[in-house]
Amino acid sequence: MRDNAFVIGKGVVGQSTMKALEIPYFFDLKEANINLEEGSKKQWCFICLPTPTDEKGGQEKSREAIKDYIKQIHSYGGSTIFVVRSTVLPGTCRGLAQETGAMVASNPEFLSDLTWEYDCLHPRIKVIGSDSPQAVRELKTYWQHIPSKIDIATDSVTAEMLKYAFNTFAVTKITFANQIFDACALVGADYSVIEKALHEHPWGSKHHFKVLDKGGRGAGGKCIPKDLKAFAKWSNLKFFQKVEEINTSYLNSSHKP
Repeated sequence: MRDNAFVIGKGVVGQSTMKALEIPYFFDLKEANINLEEGSKKQWCFICLPTPTDEKGGQEKSREAIKDYIKQIHSYGGSTIFVVRSTVLPGTCRGLAQETGAMVASNPEFLSDLTWEYDCLHPRIKVIGSDSPQAVRELKTYWQHIPSKIDIATDSVTAEMLKYAFNTFAVTKITFANQIFDACALVGADYSVIEKALHEHPWGSKHHFKVLDKGGRGAGGKCIPKDLKAFAKWSNLKFFQKVEEINTSYLNSSHKP
């Protein structure tokens, strides 16, 4: 049991963090077993809040919610290290550290909603990002009992960008698969043959080429669409804006959640 840490937010990310790191304490607006002043005496605060985007892809409200928690806890005078596990736009942790005077690190999660209990104990990748070498070293030690195939230690901005790279790559592959599927339909080509070849050849991918999923098309769920929308707006790059437009059209046409 890790008595020197607590979690803010008890959704899937919060629960997985508590499970993997054996953290007993949590604060959530619905329930809590520790208050924020008590939490300020802990060495670690893992922030696992949802980061919804507005209709235009803005993440300002989500960022402000995280900032408010950091400011309040930091104001009690402790030396807590804040670890953001939520998906936030590149530069967020660095900006929060500068604005609050607290030490803020990025430690993005890579979970599936359906398999999060397994994923948190058997991660394929662990990413630790901080502009403080001390925070990186200590956070690596904190996670060392959980093995993974890939371990990355870097700065906070790169860690945040890496999370978006994974999410946007996934939705790009799904969108590509849907477009190829539609092209096959135009001429009567067998998409299943193409999908199998893409799975088996190293130039392809073993994931994200399933066109029909959960009764609909496109990349749905709670995270991927809002992360793509936020990244497309933030980056202002036409490629991601177009992927977001096409994916949204598939989601809307098939009413996929």
